[in-house]
Amino acid sequence: MIPKVEKRRSFIINFIYLAIIFGLLYVFFKYLFWAAAPFLLSFLFAVILQKPLRKLDRLTKNKCHALWSILLVFLSITVILLPLIFLLAQFVTQIVGFINYLIDLLSDFPQFMATLQTEILKFLSFLPEGIYDSVSETIITTVNGLVNDFDLSKIGIDVSTVTNTITSGFSGVYSVVKNVPSAMIGLVIGIVAWIFFTKDYNYIVRFIKKQLPSSKKNLLIEVKQVFSKTIMKMVRAYALIMFITFCELVLGLYVLKFIGVLDNNYIFIIGLAIAIFDILPVAGSGGILIPWALVALISGNVGQAIGIIAIYIIISAIRQYIEPKIVGDSLGVNPIITLAGLYFGLKLFGFMGMFIVPISIMVLKAFNDTGRIHLWKSIDE
Repeated sequence: MIPKVEKRRSFIINFIYLAIIFGLLYVFFKYLFWAAAPFLLSFLFAVILQKPLRKLDRLTKNKCHALWSILLVFLSITVILLPLIFLLAQFVTQIVGFINYLIDLLSDFPQFMATLQTEILKFLSFLPEGIYDSVSETIITTVNGLVNDFDLSKIGIDVSTVTNTITSGFSGVYSVVKNVPSAMIGLVIGIVAWIFFTKDYNYIVRFIKKQLPSSKKNLLIEVKQVFSKTIMKMVRAYALIMFITFCELVLGLYVLKFIGVLDNNYIFIIGLAIAIFDILPVAGSGGILIPWALVALISGNVGQAIGIIAIYIIISAIRQYIEPKIVGDSLGVNPIITLAGLYFGLKLFGFMGMFIVPISIMVLKAFNDTGRIHLWKSIDE
């Protein structure tokens, strides 16, 4: 009896302990993450700069440590910021045009649904008359409901007005301008913190180690190893896969445009969106490409439908071949767990939670695999 009581007590204590940890993590990511983001990113960037900084210190025998720290930070800002500003300017221009393009497609939605209804009813004409009448009535009611839901004029919105509003971007500009002061303050504080973290990195690490109990002295080294060997390796691997998928999409869509079956000027935006969507577990590029091919087929553009399906097959085949080689078998988390992480992250923390929660799961898995924590038992145990 006593061993059972001890097990239950141990279970309750561990459960409360984990509940407190997850509660603190929830409060941090929900309310403190953005406030702490400049310092967290600055420290991460400072860690990255330590290797070149140590080389420069050895060359100058540690006589110019502060100067090298400042120069490395501003060199990094110059190398990162200038291309980023250019890319963002191009990206915003493309996004505005792409939104206008989507609104034009939306204005054709009733016609598309009418065509879809006709094709479906034609396909179902083999059914017996009684069943056909019942099914066709359901289809017509459903299509009419969808068309009514997407009829912008019924809610007092004119498509041209929406287009002009988005093109002018007044609401977007207002939102950006409203947040400029806090964003600029965060940027300046982040840069200053980056310089201090880079310059005083060794002192900060020693200070943190002093606060840890003797049994946890190697915790920082283990955390660094987990991030460098597991998390960063995973991020680099999937970034490479996403880049390859993006290149395949852009090349394939430009081929379709060249042969005259695709009339679209937003290939880069579409390629980037599908490449990001392709990284999500279960979803994949087929979640966009297959419906797109079906829409093209129903609209009568058979060549475009065949081309998009061909692109999807090529992307899937290459992905199946390169993913095991790039990612490896030991780093990944089960797709169901990742999918659940995406969903709960979105529900708990919004858009950023879709990235925060899956990465947190990867970190927990990495620590569990190394034996630092024991949240679950591995199949191999």
